[in-house]
Amino acid sequence: MHLRRGDDGDLSEHERQLLHHIPASAPGVPLGEVAGHLALPNSSASVLVKDLARRGFVRRTRDPRDERRLALVLTRRGAERVAADSVLDPERLAGALAALDAAERRALVAALERVAEAGAALPPAPARRRRRARSTS
Repeated sequence: MHLRRGDDGDLSEHERQLLHHIPASAPGVPLGEVAGHLALPNSSASVLVKDLARRGFVRRTRDPRDERRLALVLTRRGAERVAADSVLDPERLAGALAALDAAERRALVAALERVAEAGAALPPAPARRRRRARSTS
């Protein structure tokens, strides 16, 4: 169904991945959670977030659950960018689904529901750890 990405070069791969882990609405997500998903130190994720905020992709707000903490939320521009990075082209997907008969569509839905159930039953994935580069000196 062809990968669609906003490959205009204005975002690094880490910035793009970070945007995909931030919701478009409150309450948002804490920086540490995003850093953990990407196996980045909080300090590196913070630098990325500051730059993304300066460029209008992310907004830092107070976490309504704990006013002492900041939460990250996508701006409209950030949400549009995430949508532009969609893995599936909706028009091509619709065309592919239209080519299936009703029984095939029901079977596909049943299979996808089973995959979702199996995924939900899995234990949480362990946090990925970054390997430190070995010193060459």
